[in-house]
Amino acid sequence: MGFQLVIAEGKEAGREFEFDQASVLIGRTAECDVILYEAGVSRKHARIVIEEASFFIEDLGSSNGTKVNGSTISGKQSLKDGDAISMGPVVFNFKPVELSPEDADTDAVPLEDGGAHTRIVSVSEMKKSRNKGVAMLPKDASREQVAEMGRRSTQMMPVLKGPRPSVGSGSLRKSTSSGSKPAAARLANRDSDLPAGVEVGGGGRPRLVRASGENAVLSAADRARYKREGPLGGLKLWWAEAGQGKRIAASVVAGIIGLGALGGGIYAVMPGETKARAKEPEVLGSNPVEASFGVGEGVMYERSDSKTFDFEVKSPVQVMAIVHYMSRDIASNDEVNVTVNGVDVGWLQADTLDSNEVGREKIIPANLVKRGELNTITFDNVKNPPENDPWRIWNLWIEVAVLPERDEEGLKALAEENFKRGVVEWEQRDIGASNRWDAYRNFREAWLALEAVPESERPATYRLAQDRMNEAKRALDEKCKELLRKARSAYNFGKFDEARYELDHVNDFFPSRAHPCQYRAEVERQDMDL
Repeated sequence: MGFQLVIAEGKEAGREFEFDQASVLIGRTAECDVILYEAGVSRKHARIVIEEASFFIEDLGSSNGTKVNGSTISGKQSLKDGDAISMGPVVFNFKPVELSPEDADTDAVPLEDGGAHTRIVSVSEMKKSRNKGVAMLPKDASREQVAEMGRRSTQMMPVLKGPRPSVGSGSLRKSTSSGSKPAAARLANRDSDLPAGVEVGGGGRPRLVRASGENAVLSAADRARYKREGPLGGLKLWWAEAGQGKRIAASVVAGIIGLGALGGGIYAVMPGETKARAKEPEVLGSNPVEASFGVGEGVMYERSDSKTFDFEVKSPVQVMAIVHYMSRDIASNDEVNVTVNGVDVGWLQADTLDSNEVGREKIIPANLVKRGELNTITFDNVKNPPENDPWRIWNLWIEVAVLPERDEEGLKALAEENFKRGVVEWEQRDIGASNRWDAYRNFREAWLALEAVPESERPATYRLAQDRMNEAKRALDEKCKELLRKARSAYNFGKFDEARYELDHVNDFFPSRAHPCQYRAEVERQDMDL
């Protein structure tokens, strides 16, 4: 698949260029695929590309611009058979063609003259070029002359063609020679014929004018005429009688007000995410960072390769950290790697059907957490580069869990106590709104207590607490979906008070922001404008 460019006008009309490559650069320097030695063509003027079996042209910031069918393009412009492409004074006709690989390549190349000099062949001596071509080169030009053509500045093309009529001479002669002499001409043929301080206005009516630095002299009739026009007339009267200083001051004030109104209008029509965008977050804390990071449509801060955050832990006792996050567009479990202070702590989980709704977490062991100083956590997409696969993380925050300072037996007893309390709360999960959350919290505290016990000494409760914690978390996720679904349904049926009640009810089931349901309810509330 390829395309053909044919010069449509001028001394080299009919000259053909054929290309079967994905990108063709057109300009005035030797690195271009089509070299046009024409002063109105920029050094790098435009580029034609083939993308997914379609043809596009884009202007590369040329001085005279690029036109397709007479219209100046901005950005990429698609091309079709028969389009006329103008670059300065050069006009091409564009045509998609099927090129066979065995066609002869007839590029214009320097030929040896048999002696010590090199002769550049004029392109008019060659009819067709393949993948490289030269045009508008003067006959018998030397290498020095060709190099100078490539270096010289681009000549600006005139915007208007043809002579412009002279307003001060031709139009006046035409009007006076027609026999209908203007009233001004009948009153006075020269400025010197008028009294001092008088000029002829439209229709030939003489009027008083200001001398330099003086106020206008208005007749009583003129002042009355202005006053009859109401507030606008009063403003006109003030302007007519104001001195130069007052006019300048009024113009400055009006300009400031106009710029303020223009800025307000631009701000009002800007997308919401653009207005709200602030400096990119670099630090994680206990409050969720709702901005998104990664690459793909809708990502607020584009980070194709990786994103790094700092976080600080201030604690006199041993702690472990849990990074909470939400993620999407992660295709496999070995795509985004997580490191803390340079040590690998695992991979982000691949997408599931509810990735947009479920919060995830990654454990940072106590031995990797630096107390009283900055820690660094990095999310690294190992496939980018060379790839540019989409991925994103958002709603990130750090939870610091204090490990109980007890001996092994004390830690095991604490874990057993929390585990039993969690079982009771779980059995009563449908009685009280917060029981699901309380059961999850107790199972979690039992698991965290046993994290401080050496791995070889951990009892079976460690695994049981972890399993029950995951079960409770799934139940919390389902409850969150149910509450938000009820709110959305009520809103769609116009029951706004009921929708507001359901969203308020979320905090009863989720008293902590450790679960993302509170955040999702706030997003829904903003979307519904409740």
